[in-house]
Amino acid sequence: MIRNGIIVTAALCAALAAAPLNAGAAAVPDGWQRVGSGILGGVSGLALVEGAPAGRGLADAVVVRDNKGDGESRVATVRLRPGQAPAVSELPWLGVVPVDLEALDAVPGRPGHYIALASGGGAYDVVVADGRATAGHDPVTLPGRHEGDNYESFALHRDRSGRLNAVWATRGRGAEKAVVRAASVRIGAHGPEFGTVTARQEFSVPYPDRDEVRHISDLKVLGDGTVLVSSASDPNVDDGPFASAVYDAGRLTVNRAHDAVLRLRPEHALRPLSRFTRQDNRKIEAIAVLPGGLGLWGTDDENSGGSVAFERIGR
Repeated sequence: MIRNGIIVTAALCAALAAAPLNAGAAAVPDGWQRVGSGILGGVSGLALVEGAPAGRGLADAVVVRDNKGDGESRVATVRLRPGQAPAVSELPWLGVVPVDLEALDAVPGRPGHYIALASGGGAYDVVVADGRATAGHDPVTLPGRHEGDNYESFALHRDRSGRLNAVWATRGRGAEKAVVRAASVRIGAHGPEFGTVTARQEFSVPYPDRDEVRHISDLKVLGDGTVLVSSASDPNVDDGPFASAVYDAGRLTVNRAHDAVLRLRPEHALRPLSRFTRQDNRKIEAIAVLPGGLGLWGTDDENSGGSVAFERIGR
């Protein structure tokens, strides 16, 4: 892995409970761990299990896979422990079976409860318990969706007032920028209930800079509103080579009316927190942040399956 210089806002440092980052401060990841084999084993989204222990080499997560065929896995749990091989359990899916799940986030304050997003814009209300994933309702279409939109990211964030907001993005493609949107959301008796989109902003990255660049392959919103995104490039050949990066993309805030507001950085102001070249051949499509400034990255490396790695992005 080749590292770039690192520039992080004070907001991100606070969110990571870390000192300011400097060039070369981050450590090389502990090593990639395989959590899925072959073309059906990629990690297209992940969320940490609320209340589970987390630290260096230590995490419990739920991952989604972007499979489309009957009988193919959609969700798995992953147990990571230092010095041990990952324990992966593919879960049966109960309910309306999704096609092409691309993102996942946990519902704050509701352990075992997640929102999974399919590439076409359908949001699934999912409960993971008793060794299975249960979608209790039909998927809900994201507000502001347009025909042809292709989504790879979704995140939930509860602000200090207790209001829950959702942030999601189209992935973009080369010269076509990603489009990031935000809206309030309530998890009701029949799944997510989205408010009107109150923030919309286009976004593009300086790296990767060749092949089919997907400007946002995943995003998460940290406690202070920092928006962390991954980007990836894909030559549309199942053996790669792929390239990826992770960025501090800006902030999610709320205005006096408690509406979500996005303040994302322009491309020229972005510097990768983490960078993986074509030689690394990793296509990051899932990210999460653990306490203490640890990132957990997940890949969908097509024929090479799915892998995860921890990386310290703060000190």
